[in-house]
Amino acid sequence: MQLHRFLLVIKPNPALSAEVERMKELLHAQIGSFSGRNTVPHITLFFADMPSECEGDICVHIAKGLAGHPGFPLRYNGINHFPDKRTIYIDPVEKDAIATVRGPIITALKINETLRVAIRETDHAHLTIAAGLKPAQFDTAWEILAPHVLLSNEQVTEVVLLKRPLKPGERYDAVRSFPLE
Repeated sequence: MQLHRFLLVIKPNPALSAEVERMKELLHAQIGSFSGRNTVPHITLFFADMPSECEGDICVHIAKGLAGHPGFPLRYNGINHFPDKRTIYIDPVEKDAIATVRGPIITALKINETLRVAIRETDHAHLTIAAGLKPAQFDTAWEILAPHVLLSNEQVTEVVLLKRPLKPGERYDAVRSFPLE
């Protein structure tokens, strides 16, 4: 049975997405390949590795979890990295607002016994630029991205479910957009 990775995300506005893509290409030219290079810019709310047949149930429970949830402003402030220096990311300011959206979705998904065991939620919202970096790659990337300043503001009006076959090299396709009210 072929598994798929389902990924629920907040996609940044087009201008910020283009800037993240530009940074990824710049880094790739200087440091070589890294994890996430070919993934659309996003903030992960959850992911789950499941058979494609679960897509309908996933969508139903996401919609239930989002019922009545309003859109919200989201600001980004600066480029940062995790302590292990393997991931460089853009830092969203309103992490609590993101958690407020994610929480009811996770609760709704976990009502379904099959989905409950597969759901993996993230506890530190971030917009990845580069992940899986080796020490030398990190050092060069961090220097390239200096002075680590990036400011952006947007209104989050939807979340998007993506899916890809769980095989190396596969890319995500959009499954469905879920509007916030």
